[in-house]
Amino acid sequence: MLPSLSEDEMEKSVSFLQNVVPVELALEFYTLLDQLSAPRFANCRLHLFCITFPVTGVKWKRGQGQETSFTYKVKADELHDLLITTEDKPDHFLRAKLTRQTLLLVLPWTRSFLELPDFENDMQSMSDWSAVGSTLYSLPSESQSRAARFLGQPFGIFLTLLRDSPGDKGAVISESHLQALQLIVRLGQPFSAFFLAPQPGGEYKRIASDRHIIAQVKDMTSVRSMMDVRTPQIL
Repeated sequence: MLPSLSEDEMEKSVSFLQNVVPVELALEFYTLLDQLSAPRFANCRLHLFCITFPVTGVKWKRGQGQETSFTYKVKADELHDLLITTEDKPDHFLRAKLTRQTLLLVLPWTRSFLELPDFENDMQSMSDWSAVGSTLYSLPSESQSRAARFLGQPFGIFLTLLRDSPGDKGAVISESHLQALQLIVRLGQPFSAFFLAPQPGGEYKRIASDRHIIAQVKDMTSVRSMMDVRTPQIL
């Protein structure tokens, strides 16, 4: 399992994104993913919602010291280059090239990425947060830090953004905006990807690897690049 972000790392990343990602785009992105449903099986196929990154180039060679394995250097839109070792022969890639179909690296969607905070059902409105935030903001810095740790990560980030926001200190980031920025940060971390090869009938086959395929977006501020959501049918 990939390690999760620390509270400090999340706070810094959210503060950074707040200044570079438009509010409307962040909320549009969150809404798009929040509407996705769970994967399902139908007609012997797995229907899986994925954030999709089309593969733009593949080079391969035989695995060092292994006659049955191949190592592939894979390039995909908006992802760092990958090295993947598998026993699958290059047939998939040759077929895709000949038929002008596209190999995919995908991030399987799960609602755990949303990580909805515990306070969601307890807070009646953002005005409650504003009142508490205004009170804590008047405390000395040391007391603010202790309060933020006591209240937990979601409010810690909320208080940091309240304290650091430019202009009027009464300007408070909304709960929905905060959740959207946190989602972008999570999806910008390394993730376990599926490598999918197109099949003649329009379905996809997952290419098995000898270990998890760990991918990462080049720039998490490029939110549009993470909005290519598809539902490939996997055999």
